[in-house]
Amino acid sequence: MTGRGFRTLVGVQAKLLLREPAAVIWLLLPVALVVLFGNIPAFQTPQHDLGGRRVIDVYVPTFAAMLPLFLALAALPTSMAAMREKNALRRFAVSPVPPAGMLAGLLAVVAALAALGVLLIVLIGALAFHVHAPNGLGAVLSSFVLGFTAVMALGLVVAAVASTAGAASALGVPVMILNFFFSGLYFPVAQMPAALRDIGQYVPFGAVMDAWSGYGPLWQHLAVLAGYTLVGGLASAKLFRWE
Repeated sequence: MTGRGFRTLVGVQAKLLLREPAAVIWLLLPVALVVLFGNIPAFQTPQHDLGGRRVIDVYVPTFAAMLPLFLALAALPTSMAAMREKNALRRFAVSPVPPAGMLAGLLAVVAALAALGVLLIVLIGALAFHVHAPNGLGAVLSSFVLGFTAVMALGLVVAAVASTAGAASALGVPVMILNFFFSGLYFPVAQMPAALRDIGQYVPFGAVMDAWSGYGPLWQHLAVLAGYTLVGGLASAKLFRWE
């Protein structure tokens, strides 16, 4: 496939994804939440039980995690399963468009939207609400990238086995909610009981949040994320089917 053909395929995949109302809502929701939380006076005050940080400080990384999680565990597998349900994947398998090119185009769209969304949320937090970058910025960026590849691999496993869009949602959404929980969406990670926080170190975006906050050894978090990426990637390649 030529570069021009791949760009065209990426454009088509982007249009297909963005025409879904749910996708647009999920793209805007984390941004709206950052703005909302940042304008609540009580969330601008340092909290003792958050280690001297403000509520907005701990929620910016959590909101930044929402979009990659939605794209990897809901949008990606649902889109793939919907194409399988309509026999579009089988037609791709015998069309002039390389099947790997079709998948690469969809992954490129998901990765680009996730990167742009995370960057936008972090910039809003930093510029509008003075949320400081964490210590060890390179390590945190590495954990976010590996966290995204980890949940992308899990999303691909769901996409590989789900025969319908409904089945993809039934499999992917619980995994997304689990990651939401351990990323601190429902209440801050710092306020979790020690046992729950220890479990969260082995959930992809629980490990990412711990790397962001400096909780636990960084090498362990990166190893967990790399393990999900490797095992999930191999499993999805093994389980993938066109019909």
